Amino acid sequence: MNGFNAFMEKYFMPVAGKLAEQRHLKAIRDGIISTMPLLIIGSLFLIISSPPVPAWSEFMSPYAPALNIPVNATFGLLGLVAVFSIAYSLAKSYGMDELSSGVLSLAAFFVATPLTEDGNIPLSLMGSQGLFIAILIALFTVEVYRFFEVRNIIIRMPEGVPPSVWRAFSALIPGAAIISIVWGLDLLLKSTSDLSLHGVVGAVLREPLEMVGSSIWGAIIAILLIHLLWAFGIHGISVVASIMAPIWYSLTEQNVAAQQAGEELPYIIGQPFMAIWWAVGGCGMVLSLTILFVWRARSKHLKSLGKGSIWSSVFNISEPVVFGAPIVMNPILVIPFILAPLVVGLLTYFAMSIGLVGKPYIIVPWTTPPPISGILTTGDWRGGVLMLVNIIVALFIYYPFFRLYDKQLLQEESTLDVAAATKEEAGNKK
Repeated sequence: MNGFNAFMEKYFMPVAGKLAEQRHLKAIRDGIISTMPLLIIGSLFLIISSPPVPAWSEFMSPYAPALNIPVNATFGLLGLVAVFSIAYSLAKSYGMDELSSGVLSLAAFFVATPLTEDGNIPLSLMGSQGLFIAILIALFTVEVYRFFEVRNIIIRMPEGVPPSVWRAFSALIPGAAIISIVWGLDLLLKSTSDLSLHGVVGAVLREPLEMVGSSIWGAIIAILLIHLLWAFGIHGISVVASIMAPIWYSLTEQNVAAQQAGEELPYIIGQPFMAIWWAVGGCGMVLSLTILFVWRARSKHLKSLGKGSIWSSVFNISEPVVFGAPIVMNPILVIPFILAPLVVGLLTYFAMSIGLVGKPYIIVPWTTPPPISGILTTGDWRGGVLMLVNIIVALFIYYPFFRLYDKQLLQEESTLDVAAATKEEAGNKK
């Protein structure tokens, strides 16, 4: 174990640490997270318009078109919101004008979007299909804007001019360059290959990434990396999600579209699966471990930690246990901390793939407690049952390691108690 720790600290952790702080990945992560309130609101309307109960669904069918308007205005605008938010976040990290950067990226996104035969903006490219080009355009816009700003190739206004005015003028030259480059590149592609920027990015980037991200092996690798990072004290989901979140949200949006159309959901892996199903109690399925602390712990440390953290675990907050037990850099608890979510992830995927439980398509707040989150994400009461089964499975995985660690702590506490009693007795004799 010492050799493994040394290897991880020397080769893996520096790379992971740099990824966690890399400004472009952080901007992507923050920009995608900014869409979360919209997607949760859209999910609520989706539950109402497409309920899992047949009788209720039949009753709501006349109202479904009207109820789908908020759904389309949230899920259907994922790329549009992301292009502004990502550019805004990246510009903020550079200390640049966030609003101008967001507006320019939005304009460039529309320039790159091909119109329909009727001359309208295709809503299909405003959602998940446009998410990947939205990311690229947002990063490109800010970097070009910064190129001009650093070299002072901008219009300077006299002192005393209101900030809103000088900001608008300072964005003129870089904005013209950004729009011209995107427009010229789009024209070049259409003239040589009859493809738009959306089509090229979809073929080269979006489709291959979705193929990998939607597979169980892609999910297992992501879960493994998340927990390896957590085992060394780095917020694993922040690192992995900054790369994978666009893929997971795109897959979820396609599930939403299939649900609205009354078709079979195409994907199991998506944002709800990766945010909820293997992280009951937080990363590592630590709700099961916290239950053991409260129920079976004999050591004072684990007993008090369990009583103090059980409610935070119910709402999927794992930090009190991860750093309090601790799990970080603890060879005894790290093993089940990594093993439990992997087993639960495989079990959940298998149950959904054979139709025992519905596939997840609803996005809920990550603090939604189990088994409610299991029912809501799938629209299936059996999702709640499966989540309870997963908690029990994780409990059995943790149990032998918990017993070993609890016994070790109990011996240490007994030794300290004896030493303290001996010292007190010696003091009384004096």
